[in-house]
Amino acid sequence: MKRLKSLAPAAVRLFWEVLRSGGVVVYPTDTLYGFGVDALNASALAHLQTIKERSGPFSVMVGTLVQLGEFALVSPDLADKFGQMLPGPYTLILPPANPALIPDEIKDPQGKIGFRVPRHAFIQRAYIDGQGLVVTTSVNLSGQEPLRDPDEIAGQFGDSVDLLIDDGKLSVSKGSTVIDPCGRPWKILRQGDGEI
Repeated sequence: MKRLKSLAPAAVRLFWEVLRSGGVVVYPTDTLYGFGVDALNASALAHLQTIKERSGPFSVMVGTLVQLGEFALVSPDLADKFGQMLPGPYTLILPPANPALIPDEIKDPQGKIGFRVPRHAFIQRAYIDGQGLVVTTSVNLSGQEPLRDPDEIAGQFGDSVDLLIDDGKLSVSKGSTVIDPCGRPWKILRQGDGEI
């Protein structure tokens, strides 16, 4: 496993190189450290399921509201509201713009996907140079507490991960607030760090 500080000059380039080669990355978000793989790479997704010891659905990360609109069906009304929330600690459950493009393993039983646009400096830098759907799921085994310390992450998952983007020990977090905004009122599926 290669380990780089989040501000290292090569961090963004290696982030995308590893993802595009089918590898697994651990990276910081505005809530927790996340496992990341290319969401459209079936073998990488299968490897992630083995590491996490669970199957999907999984959330995916995009870098901007524009990219969210490319991958998800977002009405103008919702886009205005999302613009006040994102980037931020929210997961929005939305129908994909192109369902055939998205592996079923990522979708929920209704065919929707959780989308994240994290407010974190590394993610914002990374999406200047590249874009794509990146699975984002907390760094832990299924049913266990997420790991916040990169040393603990390296100790537990170092043999399974290709790259660790180290942003130091993160603050305690409840994770993102998970919202289904497709109806009225919005459904809060999990209360996390994001306030509604």
